[in-house]
Amino acid sequence: MWRRIRNIIRAFLGLFIRMAEDPRVMLEQYIDDVRAKIPTLRATAANVIATELKLKAQLEELEAQVADLHKQIIAAVKLGPEYENEAKMLIAAKATAETSLGETHEQFESAHAASEQARKALEDARLEVERRVREARALISQQDMIRMQEELAGLMVSFEIGDQSDVLQRARDRIRDRAAQAQARVELATKDVDAKLRDIRRATAQIGVDEQLREYKRQLGMLPEEPVEKTMQPARQPEATQQ
Repeated sequence: MWRRIRNIIRAFLGLFIRMAEDPRVMLEQYIDDVRAKIPTLRATAANVIATELKLKAQLEELEAQVADLHKQIIAAVKLGPEYENEAKMLIAAKATAETSLGETHEQFESAHAASEQARKALEDARLEVERRVREARALISQQDMIRMQEELAGLMVSFEIGDQSDVLQRARDRIRDRAAQAQARVELATKDVDAKLRDIRRATAQIGVDEQLREYKRQLGMLPEEPVEKTMQPARQPEATQQ
């Protein structure tokens, strides 16, 4: 019992290994693995692009802040000496904002370059995945074509061996034998009928000759007159009319 169970398990494992080593199965798994890399690359590129967009928004906000401080400084200076302290505070705030603007601008440039690189890398990866998928599909088609050719070759070998052609030949011989036997029966039956018909025709012809000979003898007076057979009943006499 255990030996049978072990053999069954080994058979299933062997079948599983053969299926796993099937080129078609391997290529289908390869296509799935290659395509699975795209979502990861897309997520990474999205994070880089999001950082760029965030820095771009900060950069625009700092630019607006610097422009607004510049306007306030001009307004404070125009108001006179009593607003010099406020003007100095605005100038210091503007300097701080300009420093942040410079740093943010540098960060934005780096993020923009990174996002461009991420976009290009994502596009290159997409094209590479499409190329590999096409190549894998071509190999699968080639594998299917080879399998069909193998099946066709096996079918042709079976024809050459004669397992099916023998059946056809035997059937053909039997049909020919039955056709020959049927034809022979028809010919024999036809010959019998023809022979009987010929006998009938000969008998009929002989009867006609005998009758003509008898007629000639009768006309020449060589035969006695044959009594005429009466076939009509004598007419009835009318009964006397009673007085």
